[in-house]
This record gives sequence, C-alpha cells and structure tokens, in this order.
Amino acid sequence: MPADSHTMEVRSGEEVTIRPIKPVGEDVVRVDIEADGVWRLDITREGEIADIVTTRDADGTLADRELPEWIDEVTAKFAQF
Repeated sequence: MPADSHTMEVRSGEEVTIRPIKPVGEDVVRVDIEADGVWRLDITREGEIADIVTTRDADGTLADRELPEWIDEVTAKFAQF
C-alpha cells in the first residue's frame, strides 16, 4: 500500500483504503476509495462528494457502480481535516 494511503474500518466491518490522488480545486481533492472495487471521487473539505469520476469493479474493470452505503462514513473524515 502506498505511503499516502489510509485504511479505516467502516461500521459494517469492511476495510476501506483511501488514497489521495491530487487537489482539483482550492477546496476539492480527488481520491480513490477502495473496498470491493474502486470509486474515484472528488471530495470537498466539508466532506461532500463534488463528483464521481470513475468506478471500477473488484477486477479493476470500469463499471457503473452505485456508491456503497458506508461512503458517508468515509467522506465525513475529510471534514475533520
């Protein structure tokens, strides 16, 4: 796992890896959120999802995937920074 990645456990017990990619604005950062797939999201400092950039399935193939139920637990962490 790259040094800038962070892992957290969500309420469901699932391990989620958060990997910052780059800032995409003054108050927005692009991140990969990995669990049973990957969601590349732009997240504001307030923890709001500004954009869903791409989603991939567990095999890494581009796929149109819904956001998981626990996504708010993860994005809320951004409001703490």
